[in-house]
Amino acid sequence: MRPDRNRQSGFRLGRLELVTGGIVAIGALAIVVAERRRPLRRRTQPGPDREFVNLAMGAASALAIMAAETPLVGPLARIAEERNRGLVRRLPLPEWGRDVAGLLLMDYTFYLWHVLTHKVPLLWRLHLVHHVDLNLDASTALRFHALDMVVSAPWRAGQVALIGLSPRGLRLWQRFFFLSILFHHSNLRLPEGLERRLAWVLTTPRMHGIHHSAAKDETDSNWSSGFSFWDRLHGTFRLDVDQDAIAIGVPAYRDPAETGIGRSLSMPFRSQRDDWAPPSNHR
Repeated sequence: MRPDRNRQSGFRLGRLELVTGGIVAIGALAIVVAERRRPLRRRTQPGPDREFVNLAMGAASALAIMAAETPLVGPLARIAEERNRGLVRRLPLPEWGRDVAGLLLMDYTFYLWHVLTHKVPLLWRLHLVHHVDLNLDASTALRFHALDMVVSAPWRAGQVALIGLSPRGLRLWQRFFFLSILFHHSNLRLPEGLERRLAWVLTTPRMHGIHHSAAKDETDSNWSSGFSFWDRLHGTFRLDVDQDAIAIGVPAYRDPAETGIGRSLSMPFRSQRDDWAPPSNHR
């Protein structure tokens, strides 16, 4: 790539960062304010302690992403663009069309990764830390074990390399993904008719509330993180459970003391329980 093209690409990427960064900041604030004004589910752990734990774990996860994922995916996206490598680079589309195709493929392959985090025991040990939260709101979207982020980095690198995502496409997907997980983890009550229409395209709070249910057959549904097409495609879509009937969390971890920072960080390394059995079954 010529130096002048590099400068132009850098300018466009910088402008994209400003615009999408502003949209994400405004959108995140709107979601947090809206979920407090129009709650969907009753909170079972009132007070700021739980939110503090989730934010602290989110900060640790962000550092893990910066250390393990960012140094991989950024260079791979540049290589894909400069050397014309990857699936979307072969499509007879303008650059913006390739970015859209790349975003869709990133979203679909993340659906597959999410399924694996539930089905592969070692991955579930890490992902369990996210699911033991006894409430579900925007702060839950940040509650991941840092090691979960490290383990997912090779998958993310494989996504970017195989798909051929450009640096611009990568930024777009990252912003879209972040806003999406804040939205569908939120405790925001939307008008039911509107949400049912939205759920034809996007993962919504009621959809993801079912996924965070303490009933395993309900948890094994709604694995989409951005677009809801993938659940419909694979027959894993559900929107048939009343939110008032859902107990959020995992049956074996109903004690709030077990969801604090120390216990959450050590959870993957302790002797594993039958997660879907009630606490009375554990010694």
